[in-house]
Amino acid sequence: MKNLDQNGTRELFENTAKIARIGLYELDAISHEIYWSEITKEITEVSEEFVPKLDNIEFFFKEGQCRENAKKALHEALTKAKPFDLDMEMITANGNQRFVRNIGHPKFENGSCVTIFGILQDITERKKTRFELARKNQLLSFAEKISKIGHWKWNANTGEVIWSDSLYEIYGHPKKETVSYETYLNYIHKDDRLFVEKKIHKAIETEIYEDLIYRIQLNDQSIKTIKSTGVVKKTSEKALEILGTCQDISEQITREQELVKKNQQLTFAEELAKIGYWEWDVVNDHLSWSDNMYRIFNMEIGTPLGFENVVAALHPDDRDMFRAHAEEFIAEKKFRKFMHRVVYKDGTVRTVELYGEVITNNAGNVVKIVGTTQDITEQRMSEIKFRGLLNSAPDTMVIIDQEGSIQLINEQAEKMFGYKSAELINQHVSSLVPNRLWDTMEYYAIEFFKDPKHTGLPTNLDFFVHNKTGFQIPVQITLSPLETSERLLVSIAIRDITEQKQSAHRILETNKSLKESARLLKAQNKQLEEFNHITSHNLRSPVSNLNALLTIYKTEEDPNIKESLIEKIESVTNHLTWTLDTLVESLVIKNKTPLSLEETFFEGTLQRTKEMLAAEILKTKAIIKYDFTESPKVMYNKIYLESIFLNLISNSLKYKAEDRIPEILIKSKDIEGKTQLEFKDNGLGIDLKKNGHKLFGFSKVFHRNKDAKGVGLFLTKAQIDAMGGKIWAESEPGVGTSFFINLNQ
Repeated sequence: MKNLDQNGTRELFENTAKIARIGLYELDAISHEIYWSEITKEITEVSEEFVPKLDNIEFFFKEGQCRENAKKALHEALTKAKPFDLDMEMITANGNQRFVRNIGHPKFENGSCVTIFGILQDITERKKTRFELARKNQLLSFAEKISKIGHWKWNANTGEVIWSDSLYEIYGHPKKETVSYETYLNYIHKDDRLFVEKKIHKAIETEIYEDLIYRIQLNDQSIKTIKSTGVVKKTSEKALEILGTCQDISEQITREQELVKKNQQLTFAEELAKIGYWEWDVVNDHLSWSDNMYRIFNMEIGTPLGFENVVAALHPDDRDMFRAHAEEFIAEKKFRKFMHRVVYKDGTVRTVELYGEVITNNAGNVVKIVGTTQDITEQRMSEIKFRGLLNSAPDTMVIIDQEGSIQLINEQAEKMFGYKSAELINQHVSSLVPNRLWDTMEYYAIEFFKDPKHTGLPTNLDFFVHNKTGFQIPVQITLSPLETSERLLVSIAIRDITEQKQSAHRILETNKSLKESARLLKAQNKQLEEFNHITSHNLRSPVSNLNALLTIYKTEEDPNIKESLIEKIESVTNHLTWTLDTLVESLVIKNKTPLSLEETFFEGTLQRTKEMLAAEILKTKAIIKYDFTESPKVMYNKIYLESIFLNLISNSLKYKAEDRIPEILIKSKDIEGKTQLEFKDNGLGIDLKKNGHKLFGFSKVFHRNKDAKGVGLFLTKAQIDAMGGKIWAESEPGVGTSFFINLNQ
């Protein structure tokens, strides 16, 4: 701390440093005391009372390489008398980042360091400026690189030339080699050098540098196109400098050349395809046309145009339609292709087709319509001729492309489907086919395109189309390939086979009716046979008996005997009447059609049957069980079902075993969608081997029972047969009987 005091200059030096914003510090190498000036404390943002020490000042230098450099510099100053001058990054007591210049000078006495005096200068702003300048230079270099621009300066008097790095890259010149005006000229293509030299001389004379575009040839013989811009600067009366840029515009020139080439090709393609491009400024009513648009309209190229100019060139019959389309497109903000005719001055009529797009502004208002116009006169004539051929075809004809889009239909198609041609054009052909047949249609379409040839859908395939109302029409389909210059189309011939279907249906119905008549006739013959059999067996005896009694009555004179004969005659007559009534009822059952059906629950039917047989059930103590869970109801004639329950349950009660209480089980089943009933009892049983063939015969009984007449099973079978069902039995004498009924077949 004595060095400055001894020289008497400490105060003066500190005042000077304060004005320059330079901080002072001094390290006593023997006592390790450290002095910091006021500015040093301000730079480090410590308080007035802060006491710097070796073990706390190192933390002001940023951790890492910066701190290590500070330690190393201090060590070498103390041990080797080596001064230091470092730009360092530090962190203040308040945590702020700063850049400082740290300069230190050690003082040695008798070979030992006694003190280190130094200054600390805040260079943060200067560093930031340098960083910003470096960043801008990097950005400039990057911008030059990506835009392929390099800058240069040429002293016309001294010949000194300065190039930027990017310019070296553009010219492919080694950066280590110097450049001169001659170097620059040597790169210029031999065919352009004289032109460039004249322009540069003119710039020196007039002090005006005109932009130059020329070619350079690199050492590898590749050629680039350069655009040079510059400004002439007069540094003194006789000295001139030219500053400027060179930009590699080779790619731009190539693109421009390609664009010109493409425009030429486009113009050629327009002429070949007879297509013109147009743009209509709706707001200002201004039309822009390509050259070929003028040719299509047979107008002079460049003629000013507006909407009405175009209308005037149209066929008179098409003008109102054209105006209506324009208004419609603007109102709906959507363009739809349409055709119109153009009339030339010599009276020639051409047909054109328009495609376009409506353009709106941010407010949604139409500002422009752009599009193309194609002369389709020859195509239209061919189409009219082809349409004439289509319309002369007897079948419905639909022309589609490979995507299934409808391209053309004939008049027969309009009649069949109920659509106008315009409604179906560009619609998918599936719109004419019921949804259920789409997979079928797709399958045969794929098969057709594997090998396109004249072919038809299988004749046994039931295929339908539907018209506008949704009515389905049975059709026969034939597919044929139709080659055009543009693509493959498919001609679909559709023939309405409704009459054939109806005729076939009538034949089938007639055949079915004949079969049904034959079945009924057979059944009636069988019934007559049965009736004849029953009559011969069941009526012959009563009638013979009655005749015998009448004969006896006529010859008998004893009144008492006659009275007895009258009683016998009445008994025979009653039996004969009952037999006839039963036979008539069975015939009515077998011939009664149709029968009314209704949803009938088995449990309810059983309940009503039990009520009708209540006395018998009570008398016999019968146990009746049921299980209708699998099939609880059936669509059946309610009266017949109740009659079936009544006859079968009363039979089980009537033919019960004497040694056990009757048990009856009625159960319903669902067998493959058909309803089956089972009536099972533990009664006397039937010997089916002996009596099975006459089980359901008229007046057949198999047990001695005074109430048995053999009619119940006969009528039950008649009712079940009338409903199209079936009844059969399983039985074992002394064990019981089970009747099974399939209520429907």
